[in-house]
Amino acid sequence: MLPLAALLATCLAYGASGLPAPRGNTVLDIAEKKRVFGVSVIGRMGILIGAGDVLFDRRPPLGFGFGLALRYHALRLGPMRFGFEFQGGHTRFPERNRFTVPADPTTPVDPNTGMPIGQEVTRVSSLSHTDLTLGPSFQIPARVLVIEFGAGAGLMISNWRRMRSANPWEDEQTVAYDPLVRAGISVGVPIRNNHGLALGVDWQKAFSRTKVVVDPAAPVGTKPDSVVFDMLLNVTLAYQAWF
Repeated sequence: MLPLAALLATCLAYGASGLPAPRGNTVLDIAEKKRVFGVSVIGRMGILIGAGDVLFDRRPPLGFGFGLALRYHALRLGPMRFGFEFQGGHTRFPERNRFTVPADPTTPVDPNTGMPIGQEVTRVSSLSHTDLTLGPSFQIPARVLVIEFGAGAGLMISNWRRMRSANPWEDEQTVAYDPLVRAGISVGVPIRNNHGLALGVDWQKAFSRTKVVVDPAAPVGTKPDSVVFDMLLNVTLAYQAWF
């Protein structure tokens, strides 16, 4: 919280500096450009930080994804602009598993031992989230940076598919539709004519009651013992344009 407070204090100090917009980046001049529409095309590196991480061998589970953000800031509040933002995206957390293929009459035989040659197959389990949110947003021009932070609420569509063996008929799949809240902050660097890059962090929390069995080898009928759709954190890198 202390680094964030220091960042906001710096933005408030330098946000309305009165300097001319460098390289045509009028978004940095709050006096000249009072209303700003922004578009972000986002790449995500996901980190699963909620209850769903117990389903993965790797801790913390890492994923990837993409997103789109639309922001409209129409009201000036001192050195800031206030408005609303829509965000949508998809984040996937994969895990590779290897399974032994059961022997059958077509399985190759070792000529030395006469035993079937063991064969393995690699299959990928995955936990994925598709998110749609709408909420308030703030924008602070700070010399050569544009700080944007906001929050929102909406819908998360989640899918958990676990491979239990080499046989696809034994796969486990769970789908849920849950309410979602998110909060995020990004630091944008306008390069030329209000186009640039932005680095940020995005936190999401789904309010889900969907549970699954953690142990894939548990017998049929075992009572589900863990929430599968919970919290995640995205580190984001975006191409950003302001109009």
